[in-house]
Amino acid sequence: MLHNVNLLPWRDEQRLRHKKRFVLMLLGAVMVAVLAQWGMGSYLKTQAQAQQARLNYLTSYIAQLDKRINALKEVEQEHKALLTRLEVVEQLQTLRNKTTDFMNAIPTLIPEGVYVDKIKMNGQQIQISGISDTTSRLATMLDNLEKSALLSNVEMHSIVHGKARFGKKFQTFNVSFSFNSSPSDKGA
Repeated sequence: MLHNVNLLPWRDEQRLRHKKRFVLMLLGAVMVAVLAQWGMGSYLKTQAQAQQARLNYLTSYIAQLDKRINALKEVEQEHKALLTRLEVVEQLQTLRNKTTDFMNAIPTLIPEGVYVDKIKMNGQQIQISGISDTTSRLATMLDNLEKSALLSNVEMHSIVHGKARFGKKFQTFNVSFSFNSSPSDKGA
């Protein structure tokens, strides 16, 4: 009788053990892969949240800085407006002083016997018209005007002889010049 004898049963057992071990290792590898992927996903999610928090902080900080910059621009515009107003006030003050300076200088420039009827000021340009007893007094006045350090561009426009006023004959004149309140302004 022939018996079915397996002389190598250890091979079947080894094959089963290898199969079980392979399945267990495969399950372990799958578990490790799933855990690694989950851990990596959690890590990347945490990093993305941290980066988003930094971006939110930077955005809010930039908005604060923009508000400060806008406030500084408004302050700068107000400063410029104040400087402009101050400059206008200084110009008005200078013009006011020029009138006073001019009125103080006139008595030294116009000799006796010359009478001023009209003074017209337009900025630095001044036009004077009046009468004189004699032509020599007009010549003296013109000489004084031309020699004055406060005046420039002196021009005699007209001298008319024999105009009757106050029952007497006078020479009428019309002269114009530029007035500088100080000798240092003459070169300006």
